Amino acid sequence: MKWHRCLFLLSLFLFLLGCATISSQRIPQTLERPRRCQEFFERLNEKVREADVRDASAFSVPGFPYLRTSRFLSALKERLKDEQERKIWVRWMQDLDLRSRKKEISNLPDEMVLSLTSINRPNREILYSQAESCSSELLSNDQTHADFYPLLQSLVEVPDEYSFMLRTAGLYPIIALPVAVVTENSRDKIRRRFDTDLKDLPVDGSLRAFVPAKGQPLGRERIQEIIEESRENPLRVPFPGAIGKKELVEAFAPILIQDMAASYDRLGEVRWKNHRIEVNPEKPTVYYYFSHAFLKGEPILQINYAIWYSERGGERPPSIEKGHLDGLTVRISLDDEGKLFMVEAMNNCGCYHLFAPDRERVDRILSRPLMFDAMMPQWLPEISTGDPLGIRINSGWHQVQRLISVKEAPDPVPYELVPYDVLEALPHEDGRTESIFNEHGIAKGSERVERFLLFSMGIPSVGSMRQRGHHAIELIGRVHFDDPPLFDENFIFK
Repeated sequence: MKWHRCLFLLSLFLFLLGCATISSQRIPQTLERPRRCQEFFERLNEKVREADVRDASAFSVPGFPYLRTSRFLSALKERLKDEQERKIWVRWMQDLDLRSRKKEISNLPDEMVLSLTSINRPNREILYSQAESCSSELLSNDQTHADFYPLLQSLVEVPDEYSFMLRTAGLYPIIALPVAVVTENSRDKIRRRFDTDLKDLPVDGSLRAFVPAKGQPLGRERIQEIIEESRENPLRVPFPGAIGKKELVEAFAPILIQDMAASYDRLGEVRWKNHRIEVNPEKPTVYYYFSHAFLKGEPILQINYAIWYSERGGERPPSIEKGHLDGLTVRISLDDEGKLFMVEAMNNCGCYHLFAPDRERVDRILSRPLMFDAMMPQWLPEISTGDPLGIRINSGWHQVQRLISVKEAPDPVPYELVPYDVLEALPHEDGRTESIFNEHGIAKGSERVERFLLFSMGIPSVGSMRQRGHHAIELIGRVHFDDPPLFDENFIFK
């Protein structure tokens, strides 16, 4: 087929150019820094590495131990126009680092906390306070140097999730062709599923509707007010306050219509049990976090809702995808007026990503050379103000079958909305905390057979459940769930 020949040639071209950039890590020139704080971060980083508790939700900036970044912040650096914008940008990275430090310090064993403090008991509050103090001291010091911002901007980069070495060893240009054929067949099946009338969708067990326990409808005026007020900063990036975030999370929380045929279809609270990640179905829970992207080049706000199941099982998923722990993430994207214009969904492995944009907002879908077009099996359903979005999910495989507008959910089961950060410092039965993700952003114990069969696509531990910031969503090419220009690269918006 002509398309597949083009795919092969383009893959070979990208491979020869080195589709993953390999560059020497540039370390900033030695700055005149307070030695005490420099040594403190060096010791803390050493203990975090030794204990394998590095938080992978944000990415370190080489040479700046008090800063971490994200794909959005990395993209934002090209838009900075003056000193005020640069200061806000740096403070955001500082805040990301402190949030990660707090989780890492929480997850450190007691003996390592003791070794980092001068008192005779493990006091994490004191250790974190020292991290805060040294963070401020180093930032204030570095900002006095004339070349601080140019140097920093050159070093703020986020590595992608695709391994050049895996693709080299796995003969990616050759293997990509049969994988592309299988992927296209899978996409065709998904399209046919969405073309099926809602009433004719298969039901393996019985449908149960999970609804937010504290879902509160918001009027369009209040939503717009929250977004507009949150953008009153030089960068024009939406930063809602705590109250605004709570209102938005509850207002847009979806109704999950789950086909329940077995125990693995009961979404629940993630917990540690006997040193293993388990899902407690007695406490239906949805974990949320905020993110940012660009729409027509302008920053917009997104709300992410992640749900978890005990396993992927049953007859529907391929055997290589089955295993312990499964999940689904739904992302709600709001424009600069707070209007919902896009819903996306993916399994928590980064698999089966799909778009559902507002039909009235899309002029056309873009074609990407040597890559699949955006997977868009349906348009965003018309949702009246105050009505929640409904998401129909199949049994075992936990794939989205349909997005619908829900007027009323019969016999609803309430779920709790919990910050995603909880997963990154989750208490054990004895009170100590541990992230459910390892330092590479992989959910512990969620490995699949897929990783032995599809490693040529360059995604380490492909098929495993992954942490935010680590979702590679295409086997062909290099695309991430949190790529800031993801919408503008796939659609022309009106």
